[in-house]
Amino acid sequence: MNKFKKAYTLIEMLMVVAIIGVLASSILIGLGSTRSKARDTRRLTDLKSTQTALELYYSKYGVYPSRTPGTNETWEWTELTDVLTSDETGLKLSKIPKDPLNNNEHKYMYATDGQSYVLGVKLETKDQALDDDLDGTILGMDCGDELGDEIYCISL
Repeated sequence: MNKFKKAYTLIEMLMVVAIIGVLASSILIGLGSTRSKARDTRRLTDLKSTQTALELYYSKYGVYPSRTPGTNETWEWTELTDVLTSDETGLKLSKIPKDPLNNNEHKYMYATDGQSYVLGVKLETKDQALDDDLDGTILGMDCGDELGDEIYCISL
């Protein structure tokens, strides 16, 4: 009777580790585009919630936040956030969303003339489903110039 136990060789073990490594890397690569699309979805949701905050401001003051009503102004997102969340506005908003990556490449944008506004963001991916946005220069803000561009803009 053979008293030797059957065992895996070193080569077999290395092959298993290599196969698991290839499978893991392919899954991580596949998740990269899913993550960027998820961040883009969050950006669009953030614009919609900011749109709601702007409408609350308008219903209270009769104008959208602007420095000089009647002139086109492009604001930094932090300026808009400061105005909408300040105690003086009385809106009782605790915070306005900011970009999930919090970098300058995909920053949120706001432009107004006091009676209308446009919100925009540069997305990470192009998606034909988002071609119903505004294009061109609106209130001094660049909203892209073609279908399928990466800049998504909405207005009231």
